[in-house]
Amino acid sequence: MSAVQQNAVEKQTPPVAQKQPKTRSTKPRQVDMGPQTLPTMEHFIQLVRKVHSTELIRSLLESASKSPAPITAALISGSAGSMPIESRNAVFAEVAAMPVSIQIEIEDASERVGLMCDEYGALAVGELLVDEDFKEPSLLQTSTDKFSKALYLFLQQEYWQAKTSQPGRFDHAEARKEMIQRSKSENQSSHYLGPKGVNPKLDDELEAALKQRLSELLVNIKPHEMLVEQFVQRDFTQVDQPITHYTLSVKFNGAHINWVRLEGKEVLDDVLPAFQNLKFSWQITKGALSVFSDDVPIRPQLAAIFRDVVLGGNGSIESMPVREFDLMGFSTPAMLDRFKKNRIAGIDEISIQHLVVTRPEMKMVQFKGKSVQRLVENSLVIRLHRWEDRDIYARAKDDLSEDLTAYVITQVKLRMVVSKSSQRRAHNVSAQITAPNGFNDSGKTKADTELVFAQLMSLGCARQY
Repeated sequence: MSAVQQNAVEKQTPPVAQKQPKTRSTKPRQVDMGPQTLPTMEHFIQLVRKVHSTELIRSLLESASKSPAPITAALISGSAGSMPIESRNAVFAEVAAMPVSIQIEIEDASERVGLMCDEYGALAVGELLVDEDFKEPSLLQTSTDKFSKALYLFLQQEYWQAKTSQPGRFDHAEARKEMIQRSKSENQSSHYLGPKGVNPKLDDELEAALKQRLSELLVNIKPHEMLVEQFVQRDFTQVDQPITHYTLSVKFNGAHINWVRLEGKEVLDDVLPAFQNLKFSWQITKGALSVFSDDVPIRPQLAAIFRDVVLGGNGSIESMPVREFDLMGFSTPAMLDRFKKNRIAGIDEISIQHLVVTRPEMKMVQFKGKSVQRLVENSLVIRLHRWEDRDIYARAKDDLSEDLTAYVITQVKLRMVVSKSSQRRAHNVSAQITAPNGFNDSGKTKADTELVFAQLMSLGCARQY
């Protein structure tokens, strides 16, 4: 072998030591003091963490309080990008010193803005922004984030009405988001019922126990890799200001995904951990627990862990009854009459967007060379076009040549028009129910969620026990 060939081979075969994966040193996670300083303002904390056009945060505080926010103004001073942790803590401290009524107004605004920052809301907001919104002296930057864009539209509508010729764009964006969502499946959460009146508790010792239980369930996630945050909502109309809602968030890097990227002239295939978030929402007076997780099968175990650790309970998940839905009432047109007779205060109109039906039947199928009997359920979606003049039952009878009593209703999607209130204009909300206990309450405010469920109970298609 020539010297040239030998050198080429040596260059192509790196020493074994170079092939060893690099070990990364684990640095302690830095977090702000938002949940400790403002335990009742979960949505505002998330907004401060996400917004890059930070002048909008100053404008929100000053508009809501109708007074200057000197600490926040001094910290941001036209800077771009997310706030550093020290600045966030100072902003949280300034808001904590504001009256409770101002804090509630800021939190309500932040909740509405946050709901417009999912994939559907971001699309709706982007459709309504124009070039003039990014020109000086606008507080919005051209290449900014979706949270800043949604907050900009909200501030412009609610506080800057005298300065714009396009009022109501945030309301329009909310309506547009609702339209985009109608034809798409929404994430479901599972709902359970526990003991009423139990206040949650999570000190350092219990947090360690919670992380240990979760790591045993999730297997590949270590306790020190989890970030646990808790938030509360209080009833400020009562003297002792009791907690009404408790939210527990557990964030971690979960399943790994392949990420192909180009570096120089070389294509690299990286394996990166994907961010995941478990969320528990506990209503103390009702004893209702909602579990949010992309991994549907483990939700009962997650509910049991929450009950055992945070609520101080014990036993199997069967001791925490499930909030159930009975959809058989939607098999006949009589449900349309119930929409009128059983409509509760706060709901102006109810309509059916789609029905998913099945006709279960036992069939002989081939499995591993043998004939076996299996239950076969083929789903059929019945959806109305916007210009359809028939009701959904007439359309189903015309297309199927029979009524729906021969089918099992497995999913219903409703559109409800929520009445105008002193805080908000009339607006649409969707309610998608999947038997027996799937109920989507993502994308709604807590007030809308409770109103929708009360309406479902009035219709006789939901019960809790």
